[in-house]
Amino acid sequence: MRDWHGIVTPLVTPIHDDGTPDLESMARLVEFQLAEGVHGFWVLGTTGEFAAFTEDERAAVVETVVRTARGRVPVLANASDAGTRLAIRHARRAHEVGADAVAATPPYYYPHAQTELIDHYRAIAAAVSLPLFVYNIPQTVRVRVELPTVVTLAREGTVAGIKDSQNDMDWLRRLILATAGLDFSIFAGTWTLIDAAVLLGADGAIPSIANTSPAATVATYESAVAGRWNQTAGAEAGMIETDDRVRSLAVGSQNGAVISFLKTVLWKRGVIASPAVTAPLRAVSAAVVEDYSGREVAVVAEG
Repeated sequence: MRDWHGIVTPLVTPIHDDGTPDLESMARLVEFQLAEGVHGFWVLGTTGEFAAFTEDERAAVVETVVRTARGRVPVLANASDAGTRLAIRHARRAHEVGADAVAATPPYYYPHAQTELIDHYRAIAAAVSLPLFVYNIPQTVRVRVELPTVVTLAREGTVAGIKDSQNDMDWLRRLILATAGLDFSIFAGTWTLIDAAVLLGADGAIPSIANTSPAATVATYESAVAGRWNQTAGAEAGMIETDDRVRSLAVGSQNGAVISFLKTVLWKRGVIASPAVTAPLRAVSAAVVEDYSGREVAVVAEG
């Protein structure tokens, strides 16, 4: 079990014009992140547009991240899919190419019962000898992994951690207290509550803004660990402002707007070769005119 803590970047997945993964850009993105001091990688999550790629493409992306990281930080691969059998296939491929851990949402489409979710995670854990993380993001998969379910899975050792993307601090605090003393890593999937999550006792955060501002998010986490709350408040205020601005630019889904924004900043900086997003996501109707500084991004409407 690798040491999971700090800022784990949920990497975007650069693509070519035909929608296939751009692995050369992916490798450059990983090196950029490592130079900025992040503590790990979350590959093919929501920010990574995982559902738009084939099984082979997903395995190639994970392999590229693992090969480029060269063990310097742990790599966690999201294996989520619409059914347990498919999730197991992705998890096994991730294991084959060297991932340190895998994660899974509840299977999406059907509104599964909690007993079905327990069966789902137990089956993945039994099939793949890697640490398994719960990916709790009910706003995209229609089902929340309820607190008793996570606690049951954690206590029996089926799962080794969680990324909770609900931004529900009460729920997160209850989980932290209920799993105290267990070998169980807890991460908040948030831009704007990194310091709050650390204060509650979380091990870190998996914020999409770390793609474009890894050093700023790492500094926010480290300031929170050290109890420098004035510093974290200033950084978080800038992230909230950026989040509001980006979401106001959406011409399609809010998730699409965020992913497009992140890719555009990385493209402007020369880290990735294209700001394209996977169809049918739509790019934000804006041009980034000032690199994100950890506090503010200036954007102007096109045309």
